[in-house]
Amino acid sequence: MEGVYQVLLGGQSVGKMRVERQGLYYRFSCRCEFSGEVIYKLEVTCGGRTESLGIPVPEGGAFVLNTKLPAKRIGDGVPQFRAVPRHGVLTGRFVPLSPEEPFAYLSRLQNAFLEIRDGRPGIVLRDDVQTEV
Repeated sequence: MEGVYQVLLGGQSVGKMRVERQGLYYRFSCRCEFSGEVIYKLEVTCGGRTESLGIPVPEGGAFVLNTKLPAKRIGDGVPQFRAVPRHGVLTGRFVPLSPEEPFAYLSRLQNAFLEIRDGRPGIVLRDDVQTEV
């Protein structure tokens, strides 16, 4: 399993993952290029098992991740690495944030998340949560 592999996002390569064996662990070192508008987590799939590796953090103009996992948690075979949105696929109403305007949805923030669309920050209010506005 040791080597350098592509990290895929929707079939497109967004970075490289270096895998090294260190005793009973595998060490994963990754450098990816993301827009920064969405937070991604990295996953490895090998031998029919999928494990989360964590969320890469910004560093030097890219996103990096350095972590270890016990070798027994990784299956046998050729690993595949992919980036997936941290929130998975969530739908909801995007409400742009503006410092000049009051935010009318304070009661719904508990089940909302921050997102940047077209360079503008906003809050996505999840559709599956019903509250009074």
